[in-house]
Amino acid sequence: MADYGLIVRRMGLSGIANALVAFSGLILLPILTKNLSIADYGSWALIVVTLTLVPGFATLQLPTAMVRFLAASKDKQHIQEVFYSIGCVVLVVSAAVAAVVGLFAPQIASSLFHGDIAAGLLLAPLILLACLDGFLLTYFKAFLQVKRYTILILTQAYLNVVLVAVFVFSNHGLQGAVTGMFIQELVLFVVMAYLIVAQIGLARPTFAHTREHVAFGLPLVPESLASWIVTSSDRYLIGIFLGAAAVGYYSPGYSLGGVIGMLSAPLVMILPSVVSKYYDEHKIDDVSKVLEYSLRYYLGMAIPSVFFLTILSYPLLKVLSTQEIAVNGSLVTPLVAAGTLFVGAYEVIVLILWLKKRTAFVSAAWTIGALVNFGLNLLLIPFLGIIGAALTTLLAYACTFALIAAFSFQQFRFNISTSFIVKSVCASLVMSLVLLVWGPAGPLPVLVAIPLSATVYLGTLFVLRGLTIQEIKFFYTMFAAA
Repeated sequence: MADYGLIVRRMGLSGIANALVAFSGLILLPILTKNLSIADYGSWALIVVTLTLVPGFATLQLPTAMVRFLAASKDKQHIQEVFYSIGCVVLVVSAAVAAVVGLFAPQIASSLFHGDIAAGLLLAPLILLACLDGFLLTYFKAFLQVKRYTILILTQAYLNVVLVAVFVFSNHGLQGAVTGMFIQELVLFVVMAYLIVAQIGLARPTFAHTREHVAFGLPLVPESLASWIVTSSDRYLIGIFLGAAAVGYYSPGYSLGGVIGMLSAPLVMILPSVVSKYYDEHKIDDVSKVLEYSLRYYLGMAIPSVFFLTILSYPLLKVLSTQEIAVNGSLVTPLVAAGTLFVGAYEVIVLILWLKKRTAFVSAAWTIGALVNFGLNLLLIPFLGIIGAALTTLLAYACTFALIAAFSFQQFRFNISTSFIVKSVCASLVMSLVLLVWGPAGPLPVLVAIPLSATVYLGTLFVLRGLTIQEIKFFYTMFAAA
């Protein structure tokens, strides 16, 4: 019982942190959309998308291997060996990729940043820092140092907001925004490197286990690239077919729909290390129970969030950006939100294949999803514009989730309460009816709609017995035991 309580507390802390991180993105959104041109904001979105792409292959997915192989490790020398060996490989490969990007900076700037060469040149060191910072952050995830990880991601998010805002308000435009992000990444790198060295000291790597780590991580590289195609390539294709301004219309609606991702972030943070430890200790019942409750309560939060964002996408975008963006991007949000729901459920179920070390199938599923995404984008964007891109995102996410779920449950099964899902949808419909009748508009009514919607949803769910007194007592007991 104490173990489950500790897991819940860690997820709660991580959940609060990721909600605050998501909120920082909402703070930054009006700063950028109201002070940059639509084309410059579109270029900013492309830079951010690029920084999500490159670490996926430049790190060879070795940070993921570090989590899998160090989760239960207590030996300091072993920790040093794995950390510094993986770190050296990540540094060399990331530096090489950054050098190539710097070499082709003028061409990249011409294609993506409407000729802003300075922004293109800043992209190269940003890529290097993004790869290294992602690797260092994974260290704290591997050892479930949740409080320290929480402080670091909050520092990263809000320092980024402050620095970008300072440069943008100082009329430095897109270049200033990118400079602010670069300074933030550099500060984070210095702080994390200091903290890790203080914990484990310095050591010379021997690369004794690197082959095993690469064998685990490398099959995940195609998965990372394919998932990037599904999640982010639409911005590039929109830019090619419709121009940077269309990316500026699309990205705020996409970002708002993607806010649901914060609900699965605690699962991504906590579950890999937890289930790896249980699985390696042959506690299969614990693995099953953790996965069951994680999926159930993720869906219990994500389903009403999709309904909420669907109803209020236009007023939310109007508050957070501009009238022009709200008119053009409000239909993007519901489709992306529904797709993001599938991604969160995927994050739980895919752990089955992760534990079984069947990572090659994960890559295959994402590759199929990427082909669906890329092909449909080529067909739909020229005819349906940014709505076609959002619809394609939803279909690709659903396809990938279905493939992963089908194969995962052939390897290992845990209970999924379909009755709870039905009750959650019914409660969400009641909540949506209240919002439609009320029709909140403006900053204060939209803000009030959040706690009101949560109250209506939870009350209806309780009446439908989707949430029982016994379950409330169970979670209270877990918190108390922790």
